[in-house]
Amino acid sequence: MTDTFGPLNATTDLETLLKVQTYKDLHGKAVSDIVQSIHNDPSIFKSGATCPFISSSLSTQTLTTQPTSQSLKIRQVDIALIEKGLPHFHAITENYFETRLPDTFNWDEVASRLGKEWAGEWYIVAFRSVRNDRADAKALYEADGLAHKEAIESGGLLKYWYGSLNERRQCLAMCVWSSRDFAKLATRKPYHRLASSLASEMYESYTLERWSLTKHVGETVFHLNQL
Repeated sequence: MTDTFGPLNATTDLETLLKVQTYKDLHGKAVSDIVQSIHNDPSIFKSGATCPFISSSLSTQTLTTQPTSQSLKIRQVDIALIEKGLPHFHAITENYFETRLPDTFNWDEVASRLGKEWAGEWYIVAFRSVRNDRADAKALYEADGLAHKEAIESGGLLKYWYGSLNERRQCLAMCVWSSRDFAKLATRKPYHRLASSLASEMYESYTLERWSLTKHVGETVFHLNQL
């Protein structure tokens, strides 16, 4: 079986995260309209380009969006994590399907790179699956890609990691979110629902794990607790 998926270690681009959410906050537009505006004028993503709806001091501020009645925020510590820590995130074992999440990735290196001065708590969703040998890999790949793009546009997704399928068709995928509320918001989106609807058909079995990721001031380690 040819697997359309390759391993993916994607940190959400900081400029994308800030521009999409700030444009939405300032202009009250739907995310789809914002993304279309960005597609129409891709120059706003070029390094050093001036974006008409972002101030030069934005990276030091707390950004607020209101995708629902509850206000969700991208925090300064999220920005620091994207800039300093997550670019260095990687798996430290090839047997990640059968390894507990705290022992699968270089969490403490990421925490050390983030720095002692930062503290925060994040929300992780991990998806362990055994692929059906008759699964349509192309359909899965397309649904996953659409759901990933949709999650970025929804806001709050900081990292998406996807491993390679092993010889027993086992795999691990994982998302790091700014908060549980951001993750809940994304699950209501249409492409996430589409990807979820394929699960019973495409997988022999699967499990969802939810974890909290915490760091305290003065520490260079993360604390992971399964919820």
